[in-house]
Amino acid sequence: MPINLFDSPLSSIKLGDSDILKAYVGNGQIFPNDTEITAAAFTNANIANTGGNTPYVVSGEIGASFNLTGSSGATPPSGTQVISASPSTYQIDIGNQSAVCGASARNPQVVIVPQGNTVLAGGLSNTDTISQPGGPSITYNNIGLSISQSNTSYQTQNVGGQLRWVAGASWSISINYTIGTQSDVNFIFAGINAANSSGFIISSIVPGAGFQNANQIQFSPQNPPSRTFSANVTLQSGTAAYVSFTASATNAIACKYASPGSASTGNIYP
Repeated sequence: MPINLFDSPLSSIKLGDSDILKAYVGNGQIFPNDTEITAAAFTNANIANTGGNTPYVVSGEIGASFNLTGSSGATPPSGTQVISASPSTYQIDIGNQSAVCGASARNPQVVIVPQGNTVLAGGLSNTDTISQPGGPSITYNNIGLSISQSNTSYQTQNVGGQLRWVAGASWSISINYTIGTQSDVNFIFAGINAANSSGFIISSIVPGAGFQNANQIQFSPQNPPSRTFSANVTLQSGTAAYVSFTASATNAIACKYASPGSASTGNIYP
């Protein structure tokens, strides 16, 4: 690395009447005291939305040192880099946004930051960018999702002056929607306890198909294009100041989303 011979950097050095451009002791450059980076840029102007590694080339004097920082999806090599051959190529990892629904086009950026006695050549920008297209667009499909409920077993208890639902309380839930053109979306029917109860059990499912766990049933849309599902939901144990039930359309395929995405009964108080 370049070094100062005195307390201040050397402004010039001569041998007789001749200016010396550079001076070395062994392999170490002692004049001028700064090493210069003369170029730093991506070799490509564009990269696909799938991203991947793309070359970033730095030219300059041997021994010049620098760090690279990235943003907007660009991840450069970490740590201090030192030029051992000019030009030197560094691979910049550009993030993949080909599966990020609705992702905007962006310009991944790299900033070169000289270290120690290294400087950028006059007029050289420390920043360079590359263009990357956005991800696939989002398509919304109106499914007319709605949910309704009726209490079929009114089981309550006064706890500390507050009326609460207790085990055995049950509701009949009905969910309506249309499949429309988006036949690759699964529809989730979920019963949600909103007040620290031990949970629900779902029974008497019509049509009787789909995945079931403690609080959830999953149906896959089938013909006909409009469908109605119903189920009975029973509070298993504990008490609840209120309950609510939600139907959600999830599992978007190829950035297709149902609209509305969910429908709720709202809070149901005793």
